[in-house]
Amino acid sequence: MPPKVISPQRAVALECLLFLSYAFFSASWMVGSIVTSDIVQEFGLTSLPSSVNNAISLAKILGNFVAAWILLKLGPKNTVTFSCLLISSVVIGALAMNLPFFVVTRFLLGFGGAVLMICLTPYVVYCFEPKRQPIWIGINNAGPNTGNLIALLSISPVRTWLGDWRSVILFYGIFSAALLVLWLMIGRGYPIVPKDESNHPTQVYRYRDGLREPFLYRFLFTMTGRLVMYTVMLYLFPLNPDFTVDSQFISLMIALTGIPGTVIGIILAKKLKRQMVLYRFSGVSQSLLFFLMILTPSPTVATISAILLGFVIFISTPSLFTLPAKLPGATPGKVAVILTLYWAAAYTLQMIIYSLVVHLVNTHGWFLAMLFTAFYSLTFLVGTFLLPDFDRPGSPATEDPPC
Repeated sequence: MPPKVISPQRAVALECLLFLSYAFFSASWMVGSIVTSDIVQEFGLTSLPSSVNNAISLAKILGNFVAAWILLKLGPKNTVTFSCLLISSVVIGALAMNLPFFVVTRFLLGFGGAVLMICLTPYVVYCFEPKRQPIWIGINNAGPNTGNLIALLSISPVRTWLGDWRSVILFYGIFSAALLVLWLMIGRGYPIVPKDESNHPTQVYRYRDGLREPFLYRFLFTMTGRLVMYTVMLYLFPLNPDFTVDSQFISLMIALTGIPGTVIGIILAKKLKRQMVLYRFSGVSQSLLFFLMILTPSPTVATISAILLGFVIFISTPSLFTLPAKLPGATPGKVAVILTLYWAAAYTLQMIIYSLVVHLVNTHGWFLAMLFTAFYSLTFLVGTFLLPDFDRPGSPATEDPPC
């Protein structure tokens, strides 16, 4: 890829806009979940229909799968515009007169967020030199937690101020719409098909090329245990009525400590000479802490384990998601395809395993379901022995990668 010509100020401005857009996507998602009981009551239903959650799950899978194709067809700037426009559809959802229409807007929200997520890392590859990429990749990975935190800290006063759920959803959607306008004003694209030294276009990296990349399957195997464990702790575990400590408090601690974990991870991604040491430390620590949390009878030990668990889950994330950018011949297009295939497969696998965990809860109880989740989390540790060690002397990534 040719040398970067974008100014540092423009690069930072673009990344801040992308980060905030994804954070407010997460905030809108969380807010919609919080006010769901009000929505169901207004539409005259007695319980939450599965179509609301299924729409979001389907949108995540479909959006991630087609994101690289959209990026190729529309170009980087227009793809971000398209995704932010879909995220802003929550504004229309605030006007929904029936549940099916509202579900459609939730699908568009999830689809837009999934497409935007795939755009984040390629923009980092385009905007910044390799030594600065872990910083911004780490910041982007803190976007979901940041958005959730914005929603959790602000929803109570906003509901008191505005009253009905429509006004609340509209309030958060306006921020996404404003960020869309800002992106239209200062957003910038990059050549989706890079040129070689002779200024001739190189071959486009397509889905079939990504499917032949061994790294994709190793990365998927490594990350699936962590993704399932985090999803279970964030969305299922709060329903546990018999845990040693208030289960909602435990889940909140895991989510909150992920933010300082990400910050420390950004620093370590720059300081450590061998990132593989960090990956294996994180893998061992997260599984041990999870086992300790579910097995101990002590409320204090369980609470401390949960606090540390959120920290060690995210401490290696900034470095881990730089790996696609370190592959030989990495370009924004190649990184987008690899991440598209990864996230589509990861969310599909997560849905399957998550459903199995829910089945275990319903048929055999919480303890066995959480024990299964703890054992499944060990795929992360095992996978670190399969991932390429780009910091090893002689590795292709120890030389200056193409950028």
